[in-house]
Amino acid sequence: MRKWILLFALAACSEEKSEYLLSPLAFDSKYKATEDAILLDVRTVEEVNAGTLAGAINIVYDADFADKLENLEHKPIFIYCGSGIRSAKAARILKEKGYESIYELDGGIKSWKEAGMPIER
Repeated sequence: MRKWILLFALAACSEEKSEYLLSPLAFDSKYKATEDAILLDVRTVEEVNAGTLAGAINIVYDADFADKLENLEHKPIFIYCGSGIRSAKAARILKEKGYESIYELDGGIKSWKEAGMPIER
């Protein structure tokens, strides 16, 4: 019985995640098709200086991340980091703060680059 509950819980989580965890091409396409969306880069300033997605705003994910969200509008958010770890953590915080439409770049900017997508310097 416990195995079935665990499998059901894992399936539910993966189904929910698949809608909001997007490949680079899907992320780019959905972002461009979403009116008034925010493109949020949660990497460090040093990482951002090495290249970013065009139009992204930077709010560094760190211990004070939740406090930095006070002025961030409640609009659809497309979020990314270097590999997807920090953006997943930041997305959880955004959800806790009441943000509803949060889309994560699967694999972060690393997967974006590997897909041959443009970087702004």
